[in-house]
Amino acid sequence: MKLSIGSGDRQLPGWTRLDIDPACAPDILADITRPLPFPDASVASILCEEVVTQIPLEACAGFLGECRRVLAPDGAVRVLMPNLRKFLKAYFDDPQWLVDTWKKHVGLPLTLETPAEVINRGFRLVGPFMYDLETFKAIAEPAGFEVREVDFCQSSRSEFRNLDLRKPHESASIYLELWPR
Repeated sequence: MKLSIGSGDRQLPGWTRLDIDPACAPDILADITRPLPFPDASVASILCEEVVTQIPLEACAGFLGECRRVLAPDGAVRVLMPNLRKFLKAYFDDPQWLVDTWKKHVGLPLTLETPAEVINRGFRLVGPFMYDLETFKAIAEPAGFEVREVDFCQSSRSEFRNLDLRKPHESASIYLELWPR
């Protein structure tokens, strides 16, 4: 089984959709802060796009442990999420890019159209915790994963290629793959 967690309305052919929001009509309605409703080693691939930041840091450790539990021995997890380091770097190094990118690709209205407004609204929109690579590794490695940063839409696994929604020049995203250790 290929599992897309927090998929919202996005439907990917051949993927089972799991979400907490019944309005998205997921295949499986579930809360990822609780045990995943799958047997051990039963999932071949997991896609988590813009979802791990939606749960508190403490819950993310448990969620990643559940991903490891349900993942087949030769499986992998793809994670796409905002990158705290890139987000803050843009604030200091290219604040106009930050505002322009928000207006063009996020689409939520800005009142003042300043970089500080984007930072504040961005933190609230992302969820309770925004990661950088170092912090995400610190939570994923104890869950039994090796964390690899990968390029946009690229993967050694064919099922992960060309799935990413947020392009590097249009977002402050990081693209990761988690491999069982």
